[in-house]
Amino acid sequence: MLPFRGMVFLRPVLLALMTCLGGVGCNRVEEPASDGRPASTLPVAAAPALVPTPEPDSAALIAPRELLSLPSSAYQASLFADDEAIELLTASAAYRVAPGLEPESRALDLGFAATVTRQSYIYWSQGAVWSAARRARKPSGATKLAALSEQPQRFVADIAGDEFAFLTRSADDHYAIAKLHKGRVKTLYTSPGSIDTLTMIGDTLYFVERPKDAGWRIARVDTSGGEATFGAPQSGRWPAQLRGRDEPVYYDGSRRTVLSLSADLQRERVLAKDIICSPFAVAANVYCSTMEGVFELPSEGKPRRIVPVSRKLITNLAANSQQLAFITDAGGQGQDRLTLNVVPLAEPASAPPR
Repeated sequence: MLPFRGMVFLRPVLLALMTCLGGVGCNRVEEPASDGRPASTLPVAAAPALVPTPEPDSAALIAPRELLSLPSSAYQASLFADDEAIELLTASAAYRVAPGLEPESRALDLGFAATVTRQSYIYWSQGAVWSAARRARKPSGATKLAALSEQPQRFVADIAGDEFAFLTRSADDHYAIAKLHKGRVKTLYTSPGSIDTLTMIGDTLYFVERPKDAGWRIARVDTSGGEATFGAPQSGRWPAQLRGRDEPVYYDGSRRTVLSLSADLQRERVLAKDIICSPFAVAANVYCSTMEGVFELPSEGKPRRIVPVSRKLITNLAANSQQLAFITDAGGQGQDRLTLNVVPLAEPASAPPR
């Protein structure tokens, strides 16, 4: 059984999220050891500046509860959440926290690129892509899905579904987005430059691409195939994250603005201005890690602080309908250690972009 630690407070700061497979065992043990840019050319929905104002009485905020403390790098762990469980993945184990239950660990050779679907952990190990059931109480082993000689840069999935895709980078620096079809690799898109960020929303893949002769752009391609669709070319710093439920959401650090894009990438909508939002999570609302705490961006109104300032750094966030979960860097003096923390969430007034 993994120990619960005491309650802690959290101090998020601005940082770039680092990117985070098959023998299987199951036990409950800790694992071993700006540059300026012009305004976007997209039509932007009018919105007032949403400047977060710290509450005068931060004691009214609910203190985060620490669920796990692990001797592992906070910058290479990934975090996923649905209403069934919070899933924390490190290079060698999956940690699952279901409502009302003690955290459980499961030894898996996940590496740095794994993802979570509705039913499975998806990862690469020993020259193949593998799937391991999330819910198995006595797992019999992982299932080999296909041979793949090189480890992908990352796997992505919408946790509400079972399909997944992955990003590859060849020895000659060519990037491609692919999926498995009948046990074989099917390429969906090959980039003329680099692909820096990839996410899946429903059956659509959204990504940030840097063509060799341009700045950057956000693009999309369907998992069923077909031509890619591109948003307007942009210059300056490219987004480090894309997240979303119905529409992609990103943080523009140059403009200190959180935006959502229409599904066809032709229209932007401002969610908040004059705010730091890195890293961030999207569920019923958007949750921003800032230098003043974690803020919730409701569909209407100003950002609301839900986690106060602390001395620890946030490296990843995920949220479901009831809780916000986040990983903090608790290491010191060259030692790796992460903590997993949660705070309860209030019922959203209305649903923003998924």
